Amino acid sequence: MFGCGESGGIIDFIMKYDHLAFVEAIETVAGESGISVVYDQTAKPVDMRFKRYNKLMEELSSFYQEQLKTSAAKKKVVDYAKNRGVSGSIAKRFELGFAPPGWTNLFDAYKNSEESIQDLLTMGMIVPKKDKKDDYYDRFRDRLMFPIHNTKGSVIGFGGRVLSSKDNPKYLNSPETPLFSKSKELYGLYHCRKYSRKIDAIIVVEGYMDVIALHQQGITNVVATLGTATTSSHLQVLSRTAETIVFCFDGDKAGRDAAWKALQTSLPAITAGLVIKFLLLPEGEDPDTLINSESAKAFNKRVDEAQTLSNFLFEHIKAEVPFNTIEGKTLFLEKSAALVNLVSYPIYQQQLIEGIAQTIGQNITQVEKAIEQNIANNTQHYYANELEQAEIVNQSFQTKPKRTSPSSIKSLMSRMISCVINYPSLVNDPETSSVIEERARKLPKSDVLVELIRHAQVESDLSKEALLLPYKSKERVYNRLKELSVMEPFLSEYEAKEEFGYTLTAAEKFYERKSTKASILSAKTHDEEKAVMQDIMKSKVSATRQKKS
Repeated sequence: MFGCGESGGIIDFIMKYDHLAFVEAIETVAGESGISVVYDQTAKPVDMRFKRYNKLMEELSSFYQEQLKTSAAKKKVVDYAKNRGVSGSIAKRFELGFAPPGWTNLFDAYKNSEESIQDLLTMGMIVPKKDKKDDYYDRFRDRLMFPIHNTKGSVIGFGGRVLSSKDNPKYLNSPETPLFSKSKELYGLYHCRKYSRKIDAIIVVEGYMDVIALHQQGITNVVATLGTATTSSHLQVLSRTAETIVFCFDGDKAGRDAAWKALQTSLPAITAGLVIKFLLLPEGEDPDTLINSESAKAFNKRVDEAQTLSNFLFEHIKAEVPFNTIEGKTLFLEKSAALVNLVSYPIYQQQLIEGIAQTIGQNITQVEKAIEQNIANNTQHYYANELEQAEIVNQSFQTKPKRTSPSSIKSLMSRMISCVINYPSLVNDPETSSVIEERARKLPKSDVLVELIRHAQVESDLSKEALLLPYKSKERVYNRLKELSVMEPFLSEYEAKEEFGYTLTAAEKFYERKSTKASILSAKTHDEEKAVMQDIMKSKVSATRQKKS
């Protein structure tokens, strides 16, 4: 038993006190005790490139911090920070910096080292020019810089904010790199753990400045997602940090939509002891503006009184249906049942069922029947899709196949385009980007998709508008792309990456089946049919061997 009342061993105490994972706690205790940690020698050796990447990112963070102090152009960024109420101590805490104007500051500093240039490219800090080989420009220019840290405090990426309303995009993040994935990282998590004595609840906000503004007022148990919707990976990290997660969003439509998406992602992640709440701020306010117009005590009171997940779920659905009618209550039950099915924690699922029954004035048995019916409907829909896919395969071997509608392949192409428009970085992985482009190019009528992939690979942080700009003169194409830029249903970045990969494979198989069918139909004699089938079998064997190798 420790003097503070905590029981358990020293590792348990450090994990709770410093909010560290098990391995991090061992490393901390060993370091303070002068003991070296012996790692598993049979494990895969550390890739030395990662040490270079980490060193480079620390150097760049120091460079940006120094520019904030010494650059001839620093006045506007200093004035901006002061106007936003950022003190010197908070700027130092978050290691804020300044990317000075100019296109080649980083490139000029490292151009004598080919290895460093390649590392800058891999880290997304420089971007290759379209028409000039071995020529690059800096990704971040004339921006207030926010280093993004991992849980150990190492810089793994950057965010940059423009200093003029004329510049776009307003915020720019590092692309996906070997060190940084925005679907997994949370801005301010390192600082939350370092500067919070106790983390009973953790607040999730939308932006860098929200995190910094709350720290400025002494509220340190706060993190932000990095320009993406909350993911299951985020929830895993958050649930290891605190027992209560409070999602804090603006009260406008965009904020409510973001909160609803966070709720849908949260349902499968709920486990014993985890409480999830939602705080929707007054319309026109965000955490930054609100805490500067009222006290930290008043803001904490709002956090304490935040809606529980179940209340937010029921209130949101009630607002979507004519609840005071029989039809409205039926819709409420149907929509609620679909969401309850996402919950894997049995006790919480049962509590939600009881809450639904109470809300619509029905008994629990009736609600459970509705949920069972929802499961049955989803299962039928799943098997219907499976049968449809099987029918397409079978058609390849029919003597007189039915004519296949082109709508299915159009749907696949549209889905891939929608994924690229919404998440350009998913086709910008250095290891797979060229393969993705090559696979897409082999698909018939894929010109627009291939062009979008190329644009995204050149500049992964393009806004939707910038990505679609080259098509503005082609009215029909442009209008269709604008429609596809609205992702229905919404997918997180991770889900979109999975969807794109699955859809690309499905499109390839579609055309492979089409080609096979054409070959079979072109055979006019039994010997020709036999030769075609032998060729098909050879190609399948070859493909299987390639997969195994």
